[in-house]
Amino acid sequence: MMSAEPYDYVVVGGGLQGCLLMHALAHYRPDARVLLIERSSALCGNHTWSFHETDVPPEAWDWLRPLVDFRWPAYRVAFPGMARRVELGYATISSDGLRAATAALADGESLDRGSRGFRFDEACEIASPTQVVLSDQTVVESRVVVDCRGRAGLPARPAGAGFQTFFGCEYQLHEAWPAAEPTVMDVREDQADGFEFLYELPFGPHRVLLEYTRFSEAATCDEERAQSLISTRLAEAGVSSPQLVRQEQGCLPMPYAKPELQGNRAIAGGYAGGWYHAATGYSMPLAIRFAELVAGSQPHNLAAAVAAAASQDATRRGFSRFLNRLLFCLVKPQDRWKIFRRFYSVLREDRIARFYSHRFTVADAARIVIGKPPTGLAPLRFAQSFVPLAKPVLP
Repeated sequence: MMSAEPYDYVVVGGGLQGCLLMHALAHYRPDARVLLIERSSALCGNHTWSFHETDVPPEAWDWLRPLVDFRWPAYRVAFPGMARRVELGYATISSDGLRAATAALADGESLDRGSRGFRFDEACEIASPTQVVLSDQTVVESRVVVDCRGRAGLPARPAGAGFQTFFGCEYQLHEAWPAAEPTVMDVREDQADGFEFLYELPFGPHRVLLEYTRFSEAATCDEERAQSLISTRLAEAGVSSPQLVRQEQGCLPMPYAKPELQGNRAIAGGYAGGWYHAATGYSMPLAIRFAELVAGSQPHNLAAAVAAAASQDATRRGFSRFLNRLLFCLVKPQDRWKIFRRFYSVLREDRIARFYSHRFTVADAARIVIGKPPTGLAPLRFAQSFVPLAKPVLP
């Protein structure tokens, strides 16, 4: 069964990438007919997405600004023997805020000019760059289909990757939190199993998110370790009887082998399309860039525009994977934190900003890797990481 008339855009997946794209399309193409299809019953999941304000192109602020929950003028990092205030604006978007703002865009599933609709609890198949097949076999036609399903359909444990796992607790407090600015990395010296740190976001004087993050070979988060470090930080801050508001957790692959992107039948954003920062796990910078690219291109030129932009960014993507290879294959787990201490010790704010926004230069890349290396190197393991990861299975 065919839908009556084609949409201009069908967006498959209602996570960060799909929702940002809906806002960009509403801003740049208000007359477009847009449908978002989401397999679950709600948008956005349960996440907190943070980013540097310099990650955002100036033209994107017009549609992104209403989505931002909190902004700070700077943030801090703390390592054994080194602390720094990084004077770059920092901001956060929450799932709750993005969900509500995106839902407000809806005006039904009609095909009138400027209509924006949503279908929830809908498993679908992308059949072609212009067709999506719904669970009841209805074929939805569109001038453009954009796959924003993230890692859906990709291996849960990709070969040639480390993992960034996180477990966070947001609290309502009786006492005032002692810091007004975020601490992006609070690193303790006891680093037994990969690089681990606490991430601290104060949402006002009586609300804070404390998140334990670990970069290691394991794809599972040590919740007992996370709770221990979070409790220690609460005690240090003089907090008693905090009220737990919510928890969030997740796992992000940090690939060092070139991923085998799936043969998507549609233009792909987010993780599946390579629109993420492999070396940091920050999704926002490239998700915004992809949304700007899709909404700002003519539909008939979109595939070529996306391919050209990905090609222009290929060297940066490769360098980000190379940094992951250094982290996971060259340095022993207990010494990985020293790489990040060196990063924040030697880089100026402008270089840090370009790195996180995935717009770093050759000179920036050289400054990151050239210099006195950290201790705890494992050169043999690093060399072995270049050996093909999977041998062919003989019949």
